[in-house]
Amino acid sequence: MKKYKTGLVLGRFQTFHNGHEYIINKALEICDKVLVFIGSSDKFGTIENPFSYELRKKLIKKIYENEIVENKLVISPLADLGAGNVTKWGDYLFCEAEKILGKVDCIVYGKESKCKSWFSEKIKKSVNFIVISRDDIKINASTLRNYMKENDFERWRKFVNEKNWGEFEKMREILIKI
Repeated sequence: MKKYKTGLVLGRFQTFHNGHEYIINKALEICDKVLVFIGSSDKFGTIENPFSYELRKKLIKKIYENEIVENKLVISPLADLGAGNVTKWGDYLFCEAEKILGKVDCIVYGKESKCKSWFSEKIKKSVNFIVISRDDIKINASTLRNYMKENDFERWRKFVNEKNWGEFEKMREILIKI
């Protein structure tokens, strides 16, 4: 039995990289079951959100197929609410997570300083917030998208799981069309 029964990880994953993977791995270490919400699931084809929910889910599934089969990891879409990063948005996020997990024991996230401010006091008291440092993994999705646009596979692949290297050209084509 792990420290927490259920955990939540949220990200847009535009594109999924080693920093995201590190956070999910840490969540799996401390939680029996982890819900990974792919945020802005209803958005794609823009500079900020180039990739569809289906593609982002595919990238994550390639890495975590065993955990999915064993029901340790669930991937689900989370559409934008249009409310911005306010407590209304945090309450929506939490409510959607509870529909899938039942009780949510913890939220696992990187150094997003505003994360706790997204939630009402009631939720802050009912859930544990677990901050995972990514200081050793200096990358972000914007930089990776630039590597793809520049057709720099060698730099890109240093920050992406080998299981997803075959998606480079497909994602690059999507970016070039935007």
